[in-house]
Amino acid sequence: MERMLLIAVLALSLLLPATALGAAPPPGAQISDSLEYIGRVQGSGPGLVEGKFDTVAGRDVLVTGGRFGFRIYDVANPAQPTLLDSFQPPEVLGALGYWQDEDMELDTKRKLIIGALDPRHDDVNQDPITGCPGIGTNPPEGNKTRNPNCRSGFYVISYADPTNLQQIGDFVELPVGHTTSCIEDCNYVWTGGPARRNDLSYLGPFTPGGRGDGRPIWVTNLKDPAYPETYPHPIDLGRNDGLTDYSHDVDVDTNGIAWVSGRGGLLGYWTRGRHLDPKSDKMEIAKPWDPILYGGGGLPDGTNGVAQPQTDFIHNSTRPLNGKVHAEGVDDGNIALMTEEDFTEPCNQGGRIVAADITDSLGGEGAANSTPDDPFRMDPLSAFHPTRVPATAAPITSCSAHYFELSGSTLAAAWYGQGLRVLDASDAGDLRQIGYYYVTGTDAVTNPSSNSWDTAWRGDLVYLFDMDRGIEVLRLKGGPAAAARMATVQDPRPTSDPLAPQPIRGSTRTTLVCPAFRDSAAARAQKLAATGG
Repeated sequence: MERMLLIAVLALSLLLPATALGAAPPPGAQISDSLEYIGRVQGSGPGLVEGKFDTVAGRDVLVTGGRFGFRIYDVANPAQPTLLDSFQPPEVLGALGYWQDEDMELDTKRKLIIGALDPRHDDVNQDPITGCPGIGTNPPEGNKTRNPNCRSGFYVISYADPTNLQQIGDFVELPVGHTTSCIEDCNYVWTGGPARRNDLSYLGPFTPGGRGDGRPIWVTNLKDPAYPETYPHPIDLGRNDGLTDYSHDVDVDTNGIAWVSGRGGLLGYWTRGRHLDPKSDKMEIAKPWDPILYGGGGLPDGTNGVAQPQTDFIHNSTRPLNGKVHAEGVDDGNIALMTEEDFTEPCNQGGRIVAADITDSLGGEGAANSTPDDPFRMDPLSAFHPTRVPATAAPITSCSAHYFELSGSTLAAAWYGQGLRVLDASDAGDLRQIGYYYVTGTDAVTNPSSNSWDTAWRGDLVYLFDMDRGIEVLRLKGGPAAAARMATVQDPRPTSDPLAPQPIRGSTRTTLVCPAFRDSAAARAQKLAATGG
């Protein structure tokens, strides 16, 4: 009898829905019925920037980056990742730690972390002449993005043994260091950003806080990770209507086109093969250190375009080639999804997620010949911002889009003050919200407001990486494949209950965001002076 009862219990457990993993959402949370809250990983924040998954010798792992450097978790239990090891480069053990490695790259073949070091890190050398003085980003003592002594570049760290993270070779010092991305299976890496430093005037004219105030891409041969070789001349020049500007991040599509986001829009490059170069009008051989423009360009403003055309800062992107994202009158392969990062207030003026038609840009002639007087712009298809949904309330006033990840046609998007937004992009001409989760915190330490930076899909689970809250795990009911059939959802109306949780900004450690480049108003300049690029 007992044996039969045990069998029945086990059989029932197999039939139980995934909600058995779930937990109660935290106080102050707003969550759509389409999402289930699984849990929050204690000790994973604050200071968390992002995370990526891999498998090492049959063990599923999650690698995260943040102010703490790097951490690696066992995710055999997806709801409760278990910390295996951590690594903080000794050179950046200041009060605010590692900054920033905003888009950590994993070489999943060689099991390597390629981690960018932004010049705004806490260098231990505080000498005002030979060092990088000040703590944090662009303190009153000096602007770290302008000071050539504030080192930038990247580290290479092995996670082949997830219980023992080990640095490979020396720190690779470069004139750039906001993000580093793999090209050609990580045999090469492209490193870009942030704002222009004082010894880079040869890159062309720029206005501090304005057009041209950014670093392009430097290319490094990483075939031997212990002895990398950097090419002397940068690439992605003239990206902003002919002016060299801020190259922010790189996303390589499944056809091998490297898409560079930044100020001036989104540009794609061939890195191999023979192609017509729109800049020379000759057939040339594309190389990772000498790529050929494939397409892309800036975006106009408007309902379906960017919110701030004078900035046009595209933060990251994806070009779906899986046949899951469509738009009427547009070939499936000619759609790009991207985030605009902008912190203009009020909240509804912040950066959006934008879908664009790249058809007219293919060949690169438009972007190659674009000027301020005769600009080339791609055709926008639709755009989404949470505050365009009626009655949305933000926990904090930084309402810009940040990183996202696409699964099929479903976007899991991180929004600084708007938490997690799940969008159906099956019709790129009508980006729809099908899920949301954000927290208006009740305590700045134990339950802070959402300050979300990145996401990652794992089956029907969404991992949300939040600078203040750490790792949070949610489940999309039905999974990403069901998104196109899900109903559009709207945020609840703001409560007028005086006893309800109120927005909390949190401590200053969480306000150091990445681009910061406009000085159009005194108040905005003061707010963004802490970031500088």
